[in-house]
Amino acid sequence: MKQYGPEYWDKYGVYRTPIGFNLTLIVLLRAYFLWVFSAIARRPDLDFMSLFFQTKLHFFVALGIGAIALVPTIIFSLRRPSSSRYLAKYWRYMRWPLLVAALADLSWLIIQASQSYYQFSLYLAVQMVMLLWVILYLVRSRYLKHFFNDWPEPEKSAKKA
Repeated sequence: MKQYGPEYWDKYGVYRTPIGFNLTLIVLLRAYFLWVFSAIARRPDLDFMSLFFQTKLHFFVALGIGAIALVPTIIFSLRRPSSSRYLAKYWRYMRWPLLVAALADLSWLIIQASQSYYQFSLYLAVQMVMLLWVILYLVRSRYLKHFFNDWPEPEKSAKKA
């Protein structure tokens, strides 16, 4: 039985994707988005990556932390009636890799702040606030619990004789 009413369902009868979930993926995968954007906007006079990452090590660590969140993102992109029911078993637990990625990212930002002797940095402060919001959202959201427990049923073909 569905906990929330029909206004929360999509056309396949499963819970709609919450906006907070999409924002969570954007925050956790921001290193990948910056990487793609810098590859697309390739200009020799603009070193886009150095605006966000001090060294290459910082960039690669951010990619590694974001890789944890890639698994739930890939399974989420396969969340449709035509996909395998085998993925439903894994989808149920995909909240935890997102939470691990958010906690790892927050601890990495705290390490970066300690390297500058906790001198205030607006860039780090904004990221920390976003990650704290993501952690609170992943822990406290009741709708997200139902969203992760729901998987679309396979469509019944209308051509059966």
